[in-house]
Amino acid sequence: MTTPSLDALETTAIEACKAGGAYLRDAYRSGTTTVDAGEHDVKSSADTAAEERILAVIHDRFPDHPIEAEESGVHEGSGRCLWLVDPLDGTNNFEAGLPSFATGITVLEGPDDAALSEPVLGVVYAPVSDDLYVGRRDHGVRHDGQPVAADSELEPAAATVVSVIGHDVKRDPEHAAVSAAIDRAIEDRCKRRLESWSPTVHWGLLARGRLDGIVCYRPDREEQLLGELFAVESGLRTDTGDDWFVAAGNDAVFEAIREVALEHAT
Repeated sequence: MTTPSLDALETTAIEACKAGGAYLRDAYRSGTTTVDAGEHDVKSSADTAAEERILAVIHDRFPDHPIEAEESGVHEGSGRCLWLVDPLDGTNNFEAGLPSFATGITVLEGPDDAALSEPVLGVVYAPVSDDLYVGRRDHGVRHDGQPVAADSELEPAAATVVSVIGHDVKRDPEHAAVSAAIDRAIEDRCKRRLESWSPTVHWGLLARGRLDGIVCYRPDREEQLLGELFAVESGLRTDTGDDWFVAAGNDAVFEAIREVALEHAT
C-alpha cells in the first residue's frame, strides 16, 4: 500500500482545515448556532457542521484513509495514515463570543497497529485571526508559510505559561485537586497563567515564541499529539511523565514549570 507524500497530506489538511474554519468564521459572526451547555463540556452545532466540511475534503482526496473525528467518531479505512480531526477546538470560547478557537488536524503514520503510529503532520487554522500553522516531522513549523522557532528570553517571573487539562480532569475530584495545585504553583512562579480552552491555538503561539511555556495535565489525545509535534519541530525544551507534559522556550522557564509538574503531578 503506497503512503502519500507529506506534501500531498499537507495540501489536503490545509484545505480541510480552511473549509471547516471558513464555516466557523461565518457562524461565529452571525451567531446562528445552537448550543448544549453542560457542567463540564459544551457542544455546539458548529462542531458538527465544521466537521462535515472537513471530512468531505479528506474523503474526497483519500477515501481509504481511516479517520478519528471528534463528533462522528471512527471512520474505518485501510490506508496507513490515520487522521485525527478536531473541528472546533475552543467550543466554549466560540459560544462565549471569544475569538480564540481553531480547526485542527493531526496525521499519524506508521505500522498497521495504530497504537504505534506517530504524528507526521499537524495543521491548525484559527479563522478569526486567519492564522495558519503547519508542523511537519523533520521539517519544522511554519506560520502563514514562514518558518518559526520557539525562543523566549523571559525569566519565569515575567513569563506567560499556559495550563492545559483533559476533559476527564474536572470530573474526578483527585485529578481536579492536582490540577488546582498545578495552577497555584504556576501562578507562584510566573507572571501569568493562561488557562487554555483552545490548546491548538496556544501550541501555535508557543511555536512562534509568543508564549513562554506550557504545562499539560492528563491532556486530550488529539490536541496533545499535535502539540508535541509542534514542540519538537519548533525547538521547545520538553519533558514528560505518566500524566504530564511540559514545554518551554528557554531553560529557566522550562526548569521552573518542570519542577511544578514533578512536585504536583507525579
